[in-house]
Amino acid sequence: MLTCRKTQVRESAAQWNLDALVETPGGDILPCFVAVVSTYCAVQCPNTKDGDAILWDVAGALGAPPSSPPQAVKGGSCGGEEEDAEFPFTGSMISATWEFPKVRRGAVLASIRGLFGLADGASG
Repeated sequence: MLTCRKTQVRESAAQWNLDALVETPGGDILPCFVAVVSTYCAVQCPNTKDGDAILWDVAGALGAPPSSPPQAVKGGSCGGEEEDAEFPFTGSMISATWEFPKVRRGAVLASIRGLFGLADGASG
């Protein structure tokens, strides 16, 4: 299970979203974003060694590698003055997607909740 300092969950009929601050073994705090829809799960985290480790943790929780290789996405800032200045992060992010049959959505969501330390059914 990952250690998270803060989590925020948003749910709608179409999508479940998680914004988390994940603590690394070295004590750094990294932003991580997860979206689960009907047939895939997308995870975005910093394009660093620790961010890559988070993707491996997700792959382990889901029991499968990403459906396609992780891709770097445009850089920017997270947690700067306009957000939560507690953890300023500027840099590129890496994104990976896991595809699954619609009937597995509940199991995928349970695995993600477990990995990020969220009680089943809790909102963060």
